[in-house]
Amino acid sequence: MRRLKERNSQYKILSALIIVGLIVGAIEVFGFLDPIKKPIQVVTVPIQLSLYNARQGVENIFKTFGEIGSLRTNNLSLEEENAILIAENAKLELIKEENEAIRRQLGSTSIRKQELIIAKVIGGSPIFSKSLLLIDKGGVHGVSEGMVVVDKNIFIGEIYSVSPRTSSVQLISDPENKIPVITSGKVRGLVTGQFGVEVELTNVVQGDKLNVGDLILTTGEGGYPSGLVIGKIKEVKKIEKELFQKAVVELLIDPTSLTTVFLVVGK
Repeated sequence: MRRLKERNSQYKILSALIIVGLIVGAIEVFGFLDPIKKPIQVVTVPIQLSLYNARQGVENIFKTFGEIGSLRTNNLSLEEENAILIAENAKLELIKEENEAIRRQLGSTSIRKQELIIAKVIGGSPIFSKSLLLIDKGGVHGVSEGMVVVDKNIFIGEIYSVSPRTSSVQLISDPENKIPVITSGKVRGLVTGQFGVEVELTNVVQGDKLNVGDLILTTGEGGYPSGLVIGKIKEVKKIEKELFQKAVVELLIDPTSLTTVFLVVGK
């Protein structure tokens, strides 16, 4: 009996819903709601439009944030790629410079390829009173104190101190240097450092002829290879009462402008 009552109750509800649906459908079909539909739309359409626009705005904001995040990621990726390309180009430039320096050096006839250690210049003098260059080769690379440093056939200096992976080069312009030399006019003397890109030719007897433009070369004495070019005479200083005459010698290369140098094995 109880189940029968429950079924009758469900049938009544279902029947009522069907009747309400038919009534609503008939009202819509025959247009009974048309007189009030338009006023309702007049009121509700702006609200619906505002809600739609607001929803679109929120969606656009999230879309914009997404696009910004994507652009930022892409930009970071491009910056990283650009940095890698710049680094690779810089490396290629260094390799190109080194290869050009090697080609120039091998054009020198006085020093053979197997006698050289190639080094990069990585710094200047840490000591104010000395003219030094720091290079990227040291004891582990076979560098030892006293090795002569050249560029092509031009004398740059000699190894002053050595650490395992770096060394310092005492430049020809260092005041401690006294190198036996001979001019292209066969006049002998000593070159002493004066700092900068000039050195001084000293110990030249008064009777010898010095000419502006004469080349200054190593004699092979003092343990230095012979025939290395020091520079050329810029100015002759001859005082009759003095025992010796002097000359200002201009270096052919500013050592501080070099990026690659060559060490002669076996001074």
